[in-house]
Amino acid sequence: MSATKPSYQQLNSELESIMAELQTADLDIDLAIKHYERGLVVVHELETYLKTAENKITELKAKFATDK
Repeated sequence: MSATKPSYQQLNSELESIMAELQTADLDIDLAIKHYERGLVVVHELETYLKTAENKITELKAKFATDK
């Protein structure tokens, strides 16, 4: 069974939640580290998502430029 990849909006929302949690003054240090680690993973996934979108746009531009 394969897991469905989260959308950009879902990842962005998760990152916002993580950031809000990290800004809590009384957050336990162990939990803060876990949130920070997850935040790094989410940021990487968002960067990959955006790079993939950028590559797709570049491919489409190149395709339509050669079709003219």
